Order: sequence, then structure tokens, then C-alpha cells
Amino acid sequence: MSLDAPSSALHLNQPPSGSSASSFSRAPTLITVHPSVVASILTHHSRRPEESSAPRVIGTLLGTRSENGQEIDVRTSFAVAHKEEDEEVAIDMPFQQGMMELLAKNGINEQVVGWYATSPTLNGNSALIQNYFSQETGQSQTIHLTVDPELGADGSKGLGIKGWVSTSLGLNPKPENCAFLPVPVVIKYADSERAGLDLITGPAPQPSPALPSLPALSTSLNQLSALIDQALQYVQDVNSGKIKGDPEVGRYLLEGVGRWTSTGTKDDEGGVKEGLQETLTVSYLASLVRSQVELAGRLALVPQAQQ
Repeated sequence: MSLDAPSSALHLNQPPSGSSASSFSRAPTLITVHPSVVASILTHHSRRPEESSAPRVIGTLLGTRSENGQEIDVRTSFAVAHKEEDEEVAIDMPFQQGMMELLAKNGINEQVVGWYATSPTLNGNSALIQNYFSQETGQSQTIHLTVDPELGADGSKGLGIKGWVSTSLGLNPKPENCAFLPVPVVIKYADSERAGLDLITGPAPQPSPALPSLPALSTSLNQLSALIDQALQYVQDVNSGKIKGDPEVGRYLLEGVGRWTSTGTKDDEGGVKEGLQETLTVSYLASLVRSQVELAGRLALVPQAQQ
């Protein structure tokens, strides 16, 4: 990762040996993230102010830790306002504390486990923010989740969700001098959430134009009439010997005819007319309700205009 501007790049894959290795004994080895957390992070990024100069948005991660601290389960998150300059970072600490108090009053048992950012870049500002959230997590390791929202033109790039923990560097460590170590991240979801995830990640459905009730009914009746004519032509061809009859098709036609009432054509036509009348009634009532709502809204504005 990149350290401060005067520092060089440093890449660490495992904790150093020696006396400092004890500080990594509680470092997590796995981070599990719920899909709702990823959706919340992406929503926060998409709703950021257009005039904002910050290259990323950040927020707090809430979850639970295993008994040995080796696994962290991230269950929820919330956004935190911040401002980044070249060498300065400002975080809305009162909002952060107020949200934690509100969650505690509502019986939320999750604790602060770290923070997220919608940028894959790790820099000196990341180290400063990491130091702040380390004060919120106490003696436990603070995790950092980076999400890259740039999917690419064809969407094949992916979100690039990565997890990190930090360790101080130097004999006299400073908050802005630290190294970030990678931690594996797994998206954890229940079986009941799979259908929703498949719908979100699948291709966008082609919207079909909504037709009014009467044109839609007319189209359906025309299609039904064409199918009846086709079935009638088939029966006439079988009776005249032009084609050989299929017993299976005959049974289907017999079952279809049997669904009609046997009291005569007048009753059958009456049922169709009754259904058409019900459709017209529903359409009229919907139009009437829409007019009533619009009238009530205009009447509500009259007292305000008089004031």
C-alpha cells in the first residue's frame, strides 16, 4: 500500500516475526459481509453530493466477532460524513456518536468493527481514518473494507471488495504511518436471499408497455377468437377427411368445450357480457377515485393560498 507522500510503498503478506508478532495474535483471518451491507454502501456512494470534492465516501461497519476474534461478521453499516484534503481529514464525530447512542437505545447488539470506503486506494488519509475508528473498537482489531464501485463499461470488472487490518510502523509510530494487511472477505447470504440477489445481478428485464384495460381486453378477445377459429378449422378438416384426427387433441378440445355451461348460447354470451360490464365498472371507479384524490389535493391548498 502507499504510505505518506515522502514514504515508499510497502507490501506485507504475513505478520513479522519476533516480539512484534504478538500484536497480531488477535488479527482476524476472515471477514464475512452480508449482501445488505454491500447494497447500503453502493447506495451511499450513488447518493453522494455531485459538488463534493471527496473522491470517496466512508461509513461505519457494525457486526459481531467470534470468541477468539479470528472471524468478523459484518451485518450492517451507516454512512458518516467526512471531508478530505491533501493532508487533513475531518470526520463528523458527533453524528457518529449520536448514531451509536440511537442504535443502543433501540436494542441493536452489533458493535463497531471497522469502516468502509468506496475506493480501492489506501493512502495516508486512510491511515488517519483507521486510527480514529481504532479508538471506537477499543482493544479489538479494526477492519477496513474497500469497495470499488467502478464496474467498467461491460460490468466484468466486479466490485473489488477487499478487507484490511492495520499495524503501526517505526519505533515511534504515528497515526499516519501504518501498513495495511489483507484479510479474506466472503459474502454471506441466506437461502431466502438468493432469489433477490439473482434478480439484482441478472440482466435487466425488457419492460413491456402497459396497456389500458379496455385495449388489453380487446387484444385478448381477438387472440381468443383467432384460436377458436383455428380449432374450428381443425375439427372441420378432420370431419371432412382432409387430415387425420389426433385423439389427444380431441380430448383437449372436449375438455375445453365441457368447461362452458350446457344451458345454451345465451348464458355463455351473457357471461362474457357480464365480465365486460365488470371491467367497465372497475375502470370507471378507478377514474372516479383518481378525480376525487386530485380534487382533495387542490382543496387542501386553498387555505394556504388564503393565508
